[in-house]
Amino acid sequence: MTEPDETTGYPMPRDPRCPLDPPAAYLSLQHSAVLPRVRIWDGSRPWLVTRYDDAVQALGESRLSEDVRLPGFPFASASAAAKLERVLPYALREDDVHRAQRAMLMREFTPRKMEALRPRVQRIVDDAIDAMLAGPRPADLVSAFGMPVAIRVICDVLGVDAEEDRQVLHELCRTMGSRTVQPEEASRALEDLEGYFHRLVESQLRRPGNGVVGQVVVERVRSGELSHEDAVAMVQLLFHAGHGTSAYMIATSVVALFTHPEQLAAFRAMDDNSPAVVELLRYTTVAHNAMARVATEDVVIGTTLVRAGEGVMIQLDAANRDPLAFPDPDRLDIGRPPSRNLALGHGLHHCLGYALAHVEQQVALGTLFRRIPELRHAVPLEELPFKDDENLVGLHTLPVTW
Repeated sequence: MTEPDETTGYPMPRDPRCPLDPPAAYLSLQHSAVLPRVRIWDGSRPWLVTRYDDAVQALGESRLSEDVRLPGFPFASASAAAKLERVLPYALREDDVHRAQRAMLMREFTPRKMEALRPRVQRIVDDAIDAMLAGPRPADLVSAFGMPVAIRVICDVLGVDAEEDRQVLHELCRTMGSRTVQPEEASRALEDLEGYFHRLVESQLRRPGNGVVGQVVVERVRSGELSHEDAVAMVQLLFHAGHGTSAYMIATSVVALFTHPEQLAAFRAMDDNSPAVVELLRYTTVAHNAMARVATEDVVIGTTLVRAGEGVMIQLDAANRDPLAFPDPDRLDIGRPPSRNLALGHGLHHCLGYALAHVEQQVALGTLFRRIPELRHAVPLEELPFKDDENLVGLHTLPVTW
């Protein structure tokens, strides 16, 4: 079980001609008999997982921890490492804290409860389309549709009235997710977010609302099961993870359908409950940065021995294009049988809001193309401005007309 001689830099760039595809270099590494090592910003050399089976194993491996305070944890950037200065949300803590705090929330995010939200999501989507149709053309599908839908949905679930603050909150989240900002700037953004959600928790402790914050988080603070600081970090995580990923997925899915007219025609013929969004999630996996872990004990991933204290980075977009798991993986096929793709993670760290994400994507995309059947891109697709400095793959703007 020897390691490759060559050390590859990370993150690897995407081909600007094919921005929805993972970097070709990741896919070529799937042919290596053992895991490659990559050199990240601080000079450390974590292992990189790109194959589907290895990714599933790594994501479910209890000896690989997401506790960012452990020595050897591979931070994606200096700005990501700056989070160590703050109270960390449960997803970045030791597994027992993660399990305990995640369990507090799980009943609120069951598939049944998320399906019951479909009418509310539908109203939010219809409102956004009404506003876009009443506005100028071309419209920016990111700022006029994807972002307001995603923020309103997660705020509705949480019981947060952030209508006036949503753009500020999003920009703070973007700063936190940037790989290029200075650590001081990332720390200030996180401090501002914490301040906002600290005031929110304080307000709902006095007068609980009807959402997750008022009915679950506040209840746990009052019972002593959750500290005020942990409550703030929990709400901040739910907002951060619950809006950015969804907004980016809406826009990238629309681009994927625009670039595959035959798939768009098939999509238009499906109802909103179709599993087509599962394939869109696989094909447009928006996680640009890997899911980072550190080994707490020696463990073999695939055929590679990872020593205790070594970092591991699990590249979800590459794993979702593994031909051994998905026949003809570079082809978008919305008729493909629903797959166990990794766009929303796996195992203990499987996205808590996966069922909400499915409902949101189904309603947003289905309604968009049903209500605006002549929707089309307003600039050549090769000119679309994709982001290349964040943890997620997204677009700065997506001009559309009808």
